[in-house]
Amino acid sequence: MTQPQQYAVWDSYIRGYHWLQAFTIGGLWYTGTEGLMDWHFSLAYLLLTLLTTRLIWGVIGSETAQFRHFIRSPKIAIQYLIATVRGNHNDKSTSSPGHNPAGAYMVVAFMLLLVTQLSTGLFANDDIISEGPFAHLVSGETSSFLTDIHALNFNVILGAICIHLAAITLYFLRKDNLITPMLTGKKVLDGDTLPKVVSGILAWVIFLIIGTIVYFTLAQDVVAYLF
Repeated sequence: MTQPQQYAVWDSYIRGYHWLQAFTIGGLWYTGTEGLMDWHFSLAYLLLTLLTTRLIWGVIGSETAQFRHFIRSPKIAIQYLIATVRGNHNDKSTSSPGHNPAGAYMVVAFMLLLVTQLSTGLFANDDIISEGPFAHLVSGETSSFLTDIHALNFNVILGAICIHLAAITLYFLRKDNLITPMLTGKKVLDGDTLPKVVSGILAWVIFLIIGTIVYFTLAQDVVAYLF
């Protein structure tokens, strides 16, 4: 039997970002819980670099990466959810080659949570010895408030991750594997809905440039201490 034709959907940066983000968040949870603050800050700077690059790539990258292509109206997202509940999640009127209409809002929400987490972390402190690089720029009261937001927001992030994993499981049970395309970059598509997928090399170059800036402006001392 002839195998269905698979087409490129996710470029290398989107795939790398997805998995590196997952491992980095896991590392941040562990290091924060165990009080390994030098590692915690180092991983946070890595996540900052990953996310900043992803935001840029969301403007200039592949169609499936660009916000203007995958964020659709709330009405379409609701229609998609209704169709999914009814078992018609492949309805062409609401389907998308990349993020589905409802998943797109989850992606944006998760990015906003990460922006909140990273920005509050820059001003946070643990009331012992560790503090974010900008904590000295604000009052102790403000730093403590942002530290509380930092802790609370991470619990929200964990909740969002649980919802994400539940959705992946639900799709898998419905014979729609979302994991493999995020590994291979390819999936079966209608030939009329092929997205424009560009090389992720440019994104990785941007990542290295931003990473260099982050390293020399924020991370050099803490990374050097680790090694």
